[in-house]
Amino acid sequence: MSVIKTPEQVEKMRISGALLARCLDMLTTCSQPGRSGKELDEIAEEFIRDHNAIPAFKNYGDPRHPFPNSICFSRNSVVVHGVPTEEEIIQEGDMISIDCGLSLDGWFADAARLFGVGKMAQDDIDIMIASEAAINAGIEACVPGNKLGDVGRAIHLSTVSSPFYNILEFCGHAIGQRMHEDPQVPNAGIKGKGLELEPGMVFCLEPMLKKTETKLGMLPDRWTIATRDGTRATHIEHMVLITDTRPEILTA
Repeated sequence: MSVIKTPEQVEKMRISGALLARCLDMLTTCSQPGRSGKELDEIAEEFIRDHNAIPAFKNYGDPRHPFPNSICFSRNSVVVHGVPTEEEIIQEGDMISIDCGLSLDGWFADAARLFGVGKMAQDDIDIMIASEAAINAGIEACVPGNKLGDVGRAIHLSTVSSPFYNILEFCGHAIGQRMHEDPQVPNAGIKGKGLELEPGMVFCLEPMLKKTETKLGMLPDRWTIATRDGTRATHIEHMVLITDTRPEILTA
């Protein structure tokens, strides 16, 4: 699959991205204390299928152990790939990332909303602000003539100006008729290195931050990735189109 999409293909991705944005906005609104991750997962799947799309996460991965749900529900110390369950109940003060993907007419969209529930601790507010700043810095670097290394460098420079730690074990990716296409988009990079950005390219940027230098670990469900010391971490993601001028966020 070509990294550069035609105008017709871009329009299909614009439509799928807009539908996913609506789904994520709804899930953010529905994330109230007392609700479970499983409830949100069911709401997401119903919305996606009601709009003639396919949940991209459900049954994704190794057929022997596929991802079981339509959203990743990552709460507090969970960084990514959180499996939503009935036991995972939203509490006042939680910090949540909901990652979701869908396929509409064969074109994928993938994004994650990061938000707090109710009254938040100041350091949680600060790490969410730093995460927003990191993704915005990466988006600003998504202009023709820049290289992918410039995007990763912009994300990393934003994180090092904060008191938080850049998580480098995971990265973003290109997207199109598959959810994860090459090349990958690391959250750190070298200026002037990597693929040159051209109009028609679409990438998912997804910086992740943690509060301490703790390592990450996988929970027994073999999907959920969390901090080993139980401290809070973040994940945020947008799907970004390279244009002739300014980058366009397809999942805003």
